[in-house]
Amino acid sequence: MSRSFDFILGGASLIIGILLMTGHGDFFMKGGNTQLRKAKYDEKKMAKGSGLALILIGIITFIDSYTTTVAAKIGYIVAIVVILAGLMWYLNNKCAKK
Repeated sequence: MSRSFDFILGGASLIIGILLMTGHGDFFMKGGNTQLRKAKYDEKKMAKGSGLALILIGIITFIDSYTTTVAAKIGYIVAIVVILAGLMWYLNNKCAKK
Protein backbone atom coordinates (compact mmCIF):
# COMPACT_ATOMS: atom_id res chain seq x y z
CA MET A 1 0.00 0.00 0.00
CA SER A 2 1.11 3.53 -0.59
CA ARG A 3 1.69 5.89 2.28
CA SER A 4 -1.07 8.28 1.16
CA PHE A 5 -3.65 5.48 1.31
CA ASP A 6 -2.45 4.65 4.83
CA PHE A 7 -2.91 8.29 5.85
CA ILE A 8 -6.43 8.42 4.39
CA LEU A 9 -7.41 5.13 6.05
CA GLY A 10 -5.85 6.11 9.38
CA GLY A 11 -7.39 9.57 9.34
CA ALA A 12 -10.84 8.26 8.48
CA SER A 13 -10.59 5.66 11.24
CA LEU A 14 -9.58 8.29 13.78
CA ILE A 15 -12.32 10.72 12.78
CA ILE A 16 -15.08 8.10 12.75
CA GLY A 17 -13.77 6.60 15.99
CA ILE A 18 -13.86 9.98 17.73
CA LEU A 19 -17.38 10.61 16.42
CA LEU A 20 -18.53 7.25 17.77
CA MET A 21 -16.84 7.78 21.14
CA THR A 22 -18.47 11.17 21.63
CA GLY A 23 -21.93 9.95 20.62
CA HIS A 24 -22.14 11.99 17.42
CA GLY A 25 -21.50 9.12 14.99
CA ASP A 26 -24.47 6.89 15.63
CA PHE A 27 -25.43 7.07 11.95
CA PHE A 28 -22.33 4.93 11.22
CA MET A 29 -23.89 2.13 13.28
CA LYS A 30 -27.18 1.99 11.36
CA GLY A 31 -28.00 -1.05 9.30
CA GLY A 32 -30.35 -3.98 8.97
CA ASN A 33 -32.28 -5.49 11.88
CA THR A 34 -32.13 -2.34 14.00
CA GLN A 35 -35.14 -3.40 16.08
CA LEU A 36 -33.55 -6.74 16.91
CA ARG A 37 -30.20 -5.10 17.66
CA LYS A 38 -31.79 -2.49 19.93
CA ALA A 39 -33.55 -5.23 21.87
CA LYS A 40 -30.40 -7.34 22.19
CA TYR A 41 -27.55 -4.81 22.63
CA ASP A 42 -26.86 -1.56 24.46
CA GLU A 43 -26.18 0.78 21.54
CA LYS A 44 -24.26 3.38 23.58
CA LYS A 45 -21.76 0.74 24.70
CA MET A 46 -21.55 -0.61 21.15
CA ALA A 47 -20.73 2.84 19.79
CA LYS A 48 -18.05 3.46 22.41
CA GLY A 49 -16.45 0.05 21.88
CA SER A 50 -16.48 0.41 18.10
CA GLY A 51 -15.11 3.94 18.39
CA LEU A 52 -12.21 2.78 20.54
CA ALA A 53 -11.44 -0.04 18.10
CA LEU A 54 -11.42 2.41 15.17
CA ILE A 55 -9.15 4.83 17.03
CA LEU A 56 -6.70 2.00 17.77
CA ILE A 57 -6.83 0.85 14.14
CA GLY A 58 -6.17 4.43 13.00
CA ILE A 59 -3.17 4.76 15.31
CA ILE A 60 -1.55 1.50 14.26
CA THR A 61 -2.23 2.30 10.60
CA PHE A 62 -0.35 5.59 10.99
CA ILE A 63 2.50 3.73 12.69
CA ASP A 64 2.48 1.07 9.98
CA SER A 65 2.78 3.69 7.25
CA TYR A 66 6.32 4.43 8.45
CA THR A 67 7.50 0.82 8.64
CA THR A 68 8.94 -1.23 5.81
CA THR A 69 10.06 -4.54 7.31
CA VAL A 70 8.13 -7.76 6.91
CA ALA A 71 8.11 -8.27 10.69
CA ALA A 72 6.40 -4.90 11.17
CA LYS A 73 3.77 -5.77 8.55
CA ILE A 74 3.10 -9.09 10.29
CA GLY A 75 2.85 -7.23 13.60
CA TYR A 76 0.33 -4.86 11.98
CA ILE A 77 -1.84 -7.76 10.85
CA VAL A 78 -1.62 -9.41 14.27
CA ALA A 79 -2.57 -6.13 15.97
CA ILE A 80 -5.60 -5.72 13.68
CA VAL A 81 -6.74 -9.28 14.44
CA VAL A 82 -6.28 -8.74 18.20
CA ILE A 83 -8.26 -5.47 18.09
CA LEU A 84 -11.10 -7.05 16.11
CA ALA A 85 -11.17 -10.12 18.37
CA GLY A 86 -11.29 -7.84 21.41
CA LEU A 87 -14.11 -5.84 19.85
CA MET A 88 -16.11 -9.01 19.13
CA TRP A 89 -15.60 -10.20 22.71
CA TYR A 90 -16.66 -6.81 24.08
CA LEU A 91 -19.76 -6.65 21.89
CA ASN A 92 -20.87 -10.17 22.78
CA ASN A 93 -20.11 -10.06 26.51
CA LYS A 94 -20.33 -6.46 27.70
CA CYS A 95 -22.87 -4.89 25.32
CA ALA A 96 -25.50 -7.62 25.40
CA LYS A 97 -28.60 -6.74 27.40
CA LYS A 98 -29.45 -9.28 30.03
